[in-house]
Amino acid sequence: MKVEKINLTNHNGASKLRVTSGMQTSTRNFVNPNFTGSVLQSDLVKDLQKMMPRTIKVTNRLAQSMGEIQNIVINSLGTGLVAPIFIKYNPLSKTDEDTRTYSAWRQPISAVLAVATQASMVAPFNNLINWMSNTGNLPDPYNKTNFQSDSYIRDLIHKTNPNFNKEQLDRAVAKEKTKQYNELLENLKNKNTIYIKQYNAPSKKMDSTTYKNLLLETIEDMLKDDNDKETNCKKTSEKRKIRSEFFRQHNDNAKSVLNDIKSNLESLNNVRDYKDYLSAKIKALKSENADAELIKMVKEIKERANIKPPEESGEKALMKEIRDKVSKMLKHADTYAKAISEEDVSNHVEKSLEAKKNALEISKKTLESLKNKINEGITVKDIEKLIADKVKENNITEDCSIKTPFSIRVIEKYKSNIESSLDGYKRFTGLIVSLAVLPITCCLLNWIYPIFMDAVFPNLSNKKHDNEASALVAKAPKTEEASR
Repeated sequence: MKVEKINLTNHNGASKLRVTSGMQTSTRNFVNPNFTGSVLQSDLVKDLQKMMPRTIKVTNRLAQSMGEIQNIVINSLGTGLVAPIFIKYNPLSKTDEDTRTYSAWRQPISAVLAVATQASMVAPFNNLINWMSNTGNLPDPYNKTNFQSDSYIRDLIHKTNPNFNKEQLDRAVAKEKTKQYNELLENLKNKNTIYIKQYNAPSKKMDSTTYKNLLLETIEDMLKDDNDKETNCKKTSEKRKIRSEFFRQHNDNAKSVLNDIKSNLESLNNVRDYKDYLSAKIKALKSENADAELIKMVKEIKERANIKPPEESGEKALMKEIRDKVSKMLKHADTYAKAISEEDVSNHVEKSLEAKKNALEISKKTLESLKNKINEGITVKDIEKLIADKVKENNITEDCSIKTPFSIRVIEKYKSNIESSLDGYKRFTGLIVSLAVLPITCCLLNWIYPIFMDAVFPNLSNKKHDNEASALVAKAPKTEEASR
């Protein structure tokens, strides 16, 4: 059971629970158990993760995405498959082998009972929490009515349109999600607020202090992104020079491969096809002994396809991002097609990185200046105008936080906060339910285990009973002692 540390903080006079993913304002006097698995990592940890074998990376991603039920299942697998080995072959144990074997079999039975009792109880609670969140039955920090889950929307549409096939349902779900997103965006831009739907009650405006904190948290996230990009600039100078020099020396070959990828991607229909095509392309390049830098480029494109797309934009947006990445690489290749020497490449890269650093510096200064304006009550619409003027004034073309519409970043932060809080609520509830069911699991184990062993392994069971009987006889007083 992974539970992160919670710190109670105060921001602008509003009491809230502070977690790694942001602050959650407590409302309705409801304690916010905002446990989150989204922990900010240092550059050292990120570098170590890159060195991990693929199997460990997959396991790490699985652990980060697990809920309480998955935790129960994984722990039960460990109990049922690993623990018996250590019990049976424990060199430090003074008991005989049959006794150790008898004890070892207790672990798989315990694991099965844990899944049957705890997981079966946690699942209905999670479903109830999801339903309450989607319908506005939970307090505001857990209210998902502005971006309801696909399954909930699908069920509602299916009830009113039972004859819809899967494709029609998918289109209807996507349409509803787009509608919800656009309403949220419209309210932010034109009404400077977020309306939160309530169960069997009118929608209400987000509390003004909570809203202000949300805008400030968004600014902090944008500043962190810019700081990360600035740090990355210092690290990637040499990598950029290597990539740019490759384009200079192998321009025709690189552009040929990238144009071929671009053409093929445009003819494919989904991300899965993108991944399959790019995997095949990497394999083909390796078989042709292609340059390592070229293979690395194609791998970067494929890695982008592995990122889960945002729910509101969906798979098509991710596919567009992948194609845009290829176009960006082609543009990069065109930039260095006419470079005369390695020195020209190096100078151009340094100049490009300097321009990016300047853009990031302007972005950070702009965001810092917005903090006071938010406290003074500036609207989201005015923030976006101020940012647009600053981008135009400084002719910023480089990637930095202020290039993304502020309202979109606010929505991303709002959604992230709610999902993080909801995940923590589920984990907390799952822990309570698991602890409540534990005595029942133990009673069932003590009742079922002897019956199971008598039925399946009578030889072990009889020996165990014989050992217990012998122990009782050994403890009994002797005839001479009893007669005294």
